[in-house]
Amino acid sequence: MKEKLNLMAVFCDDNGRIARFDEMTNFVFYTKEKSGWHKSEMIPLCPDLSGGLAAIRENIKQMLGVFNDCRIIITKSIIGIPYQVFDRSGFIICETEDFDLELLDAIAADLASQDAQAKEVARLLTRTPTETDVPGYYRFDLTQVQKKYPEMSSKMALQPFLKEAPFDALEVVCNHIPPWFEHQLPKMHLQYHIENKNDSTKHVIITHVVCE
Repeated sequence: MKEKLNLMAVFCDDNGRIARFDEMTNFVFYTKEKSGWHKSEMIPLCPDLSGGLAAIRENIKQMLGVFNDCRIIITKSIIGIPYQVFDRSGFIICETEDFDLELLDAIAADLASQDAQAKEVARLLTRTPTETDVPGYYRFDLTQVQKKYPEMSSKMALQPFLKEAPFDALEVVCNHIPPWFEHQLPKMHLQYHIENKNDSTKHVIITHVVCE
């Protein structure tokens, strides 16, 4: 993960309590070290939400530089243009009514878990489909992959391979034929047919269209 999980910014009011973005008067950095989380001095910061939409957007963009390498912010609430600017600038936005140091550990653990899952999916995609003993003939069991990663669509799993990898044939094991096969495969100059393997799944064979 690009974001540093050991560095987070908390939006605060004059009393040092967590605040909404439009009510904040300062923020503090929390940095995780071996001895625990360490809090910085209060850094004054009052959002300027006056003027038109363009002015507000520009004012918030100018604010972003004070966060340096920090890309995780914690606030009671942030909505509208401020949310859009922070989100599009790559910030992870955490909203909560109450704040304590345990929350920082919980956020870091949750983000680390998401990162690990994303890396596992990326690793899976780089390893599949796999080539069989027949050179140029690949096989991909979509049913097993989606059983382990239900959030992975057939497009996510197959399109990078179909668009970039050299292959003669790809056997896809699936519970049903993905609807996008019908209109997307011809655009990639590919075709498919179904082989009967006498089991409960479908075995779809994808090959290149051969011009006569």
